[in-house]
Amino acid sequence: MSMFKYVSKNCHTRATSYSAANAIARHGKPFQEGEFLKEAWLACAPSLFDDFDNKDKIIQRIKDVPLSRNTMKVRILKLSENVTDQQKKDINSAPFISLCLDESIDITKSAHLAVFARYCVGNIIKEELIAITSLLTTTKGTDICTAVRNSLAEKEIDLKKIVSVTTDGAPNMVGKKNGFISLFKTDVGHSILEYHCIIHQQALCAKSGLISLDNVITSVTKIVNLISSQALNKRKFVVLLDEVNLVYNGLIMYNNVRWLNRGNVLQRFVDCLEEIRLFLQNESKIEQYPQLMDIMWLLKLMFFTDICQHFNELNIKLQGPNKTVIDMMDLIRAFEAKLYVFRNDKIKKSKYFPNLKKKYIKDLDAQEKRNEEKVIDDFIS
Repeated sequence: MSMFKYVSKNCHTRATSYSAANAIARHGKPFQEGEFLKEAWLACAPSLFDDFDNKDKIIQRIKDVPLSRNTMKVRILKLSENVTDQQKKDINSAPFISLCLDESIDITKSAHLAVFARYCVGNIIKEELIAITSLLTTTKGTDICTAVRNSLAEKEIDLKKIVSVTTDGAPNMVGKKNGFISLFKTDVGHSILEYHCIIHQQALCAKSGLISLDNVITSVTKIVNLISSQALNKRKFVVLLDEVNLVYNGLIMYNNVRWLNRGNVLQRFVDCLEEIRLFLQNESKIEQYPQLMDIMWLLKLMFFTDICQHFNELNIKLQGPNKTVIDMMDLIRAFEAKLYVFRNDKIKKSKYFPNLKKKYIKDLDAQEKRNEEKVIDDFIS
């Protein structure tokens, strides 16, 4: 970032001010944190520079650095303009551009659209966020197309350079007549390659492939909501966890929108299982959840937790910048091969299912073991 274009050659205090503003903006801190930085520097300087001959000059230089709230605001706005100008310059110099769209609804029920672009600057491939825009009313293909067109116009991007678009595969994106891609092709004026996001496909596969275990997550969600959504129950449970010296301070609420949430919810539930049983018993509600004492249900819970953790690991590997389709497909194929290894992993070993291995296996009889193996085989197949 060429922040020093705003400062003269010998204006060290102003350059420091821009550096502080850059750090504050990158970490998402409030503007007034600049004043806190100066206070911290002044508190440390006398000890840090005690053996320096020019200690007083250094402390005075720190005092001269402009770090007020309004100054940070102005600095950050200028840095933002600089980043935007650099992005415009890089995108417009690229011969081809690939777009990626993600439309989602936040916790306030507001719809937002994120537009990403991948392009080349010389021999370097860049992935940049072009815009995040709100969809005020409906989220139809026409609304998305209008939002994308306006976002690209703000960046002065030539539509003729766009060669591909990646979406989540939803009907409003890929509909034959009124989907975004069909409408956008008309605006672009030439055919474009359309892709279904590989990470989204993996998340859909992980969700649909475990339908037979939906009753597990349903029961877990009910128990978690009973404990976490009621203030008194939550406080009592936190006290219980503290008494047994557990590292957690509560359970995780389930959210089916977040891809990694299900695995995290299940893992926390399994780690706190004994405490959950004790809490429900103390509240005289353990009879309402007989599955907590059912060996087969617990086995499904352990298996579900382990396999969701494997899916989470794959999802995290697929994320991140500079991933090519070759890299991502290699990860997918490697995971498919792992599934056969999981199926061949006998229940006595359970090397790849640590929760399944460490809990309740000793209590199984031969018939239950066969039933558990069937659960695993049904999923793998």
